[in-house]
Amino acid sequence: MNLFIDTHLNDVVIILEQDGKIIRQKKLTEQKENSKLIMPTVKKVLSKEKPDSIIVVNGPGSFTGVRLGVTIAKTFAHSLEIPIRSLTSLECMAICIEDENRIVAFSDGNGYYVGIFDEDMHLVGDYEYLSNNAFQEYSEKYNVITDVALDYLKIINYALTKDTQNPHEVNPLYVKKLDVEK
Repeated sequence: MNLFIDTHLNDVVIILEQDGKIIRQKKLTEQKENSKLIMPTVKKVLSKEKPDSIIVVNGPGSFTGVRLGVTIAKTFAHSLEIPIRSLTSLECMAICIEDENRIVAFSDGNGYYVGIFDEDMHLVGDYEYLSNNAFQEYSEKYNVITDVALDYLKIINYALTKDTQNPHEVNPLYVKKLDVEK
């Protein structure tokens, strides 16, 4: 049984999966105070069950959302002594499309997170954060896919092929530079 946690944007997705089937799923959409709702939601999805492993989306995305999801996942993995795996929000998108070379992006309103993956799902180059204007120019040159229907079972199955990690080594992925870093 696997607990999947995705908090990289305003929506929160918590799934309990077993043997290729979703046992329970809860999605919080556009809630104001996700930080207050995440743990009760995880509790509801888990019910009285103990997961065998944790899968967490570690960003990029919302600074606070990513930190919350990763912290909760690490805490569960460490305290329950179960394996943890992480994958990025852009990997989740790329997994769900069939193009050989996958250029995927999503917006946080101020700009776009962009990732390029080859046919074997290896990241080509680095993740980028582009301003809205820079993304407009970029998307005129390249076939960027921004609208992807996420297939959570496909994402979970992919994540389960990845190596497990030490919970202390699972960290949020921040791509967007803070104003003080520019």
